[in-house]
Amino acid sequence: MKKFALTVVALMIAALTAGLISAAPANAATPAQALSLVAASTSAKPAPVTRRPQQKALTAMQRKFVRARARELSKPSSWRGITLVHPTGRTFPKSVMRWANLVSAVMAEQKVPAKYLVGILAQIQQESWGDPTSTNLWDSNARRGTPSMGLLQMIAPTYVSYAKRGLVNPKYVLVPYANVWAALKYVKSRYGMSKFAKWNMGQNQGY
Repeated sequence: MKKFALTVVALMIAALTAGLISAAPANAATPAQALSLVAASTSAKPAPVTRRPQQKALTAMQRKFVRARARELSKPSSWRGITLVHPTGRTFPKSVMRWANLVSAVMAEQKVPAKYLVGILAQIQQESWGDPTSTNLWDSNARRGTPSMGLLQMIAPTYVSYAKRGLVNPKYVLVPYANVWAALKYVKSRYGMSKFAKWNMGQNQGY
């Protein structure tokens, strides 16, 4: 009698199982497949996080292009636009004017209005007098081991935080294009356009 009861129970379980399987969608996993998937999910390594397209690292070709452009724009050149005058009314020295085309190009990239060009050139005059290798070795930054460097006197940590992709290595801080690009990005992010407006009015000091 006990054996008969067990047989009936077994037949009922088999019938129920068959009914569940037959009622499942055609693309549903079988019990064996489900167990296999669970085992795989618990033993496999987590899937790598997929970055958004704009966050992907530059390819070698893209880095090469960015650096070639930086070198090209970093060459001193004669200003091709209208006559530019320092906010105080004085004439810009040649050592500063030779970077006007470079600054104008970076401003266009970062959508900084062209009207602020004279203010940015005035700040370059204030910071380095147009010497791209200028390095401040006597202030508090220098004592901390991070001297201000380049046309707009960037310290390495700030430069790295705001540098253009492909030029993030601090060795590029003395490249005029890279230095100006990071400096303008920093000013925009921290102060907004109002800082450029102040530079336009001749309020040029450390920043």
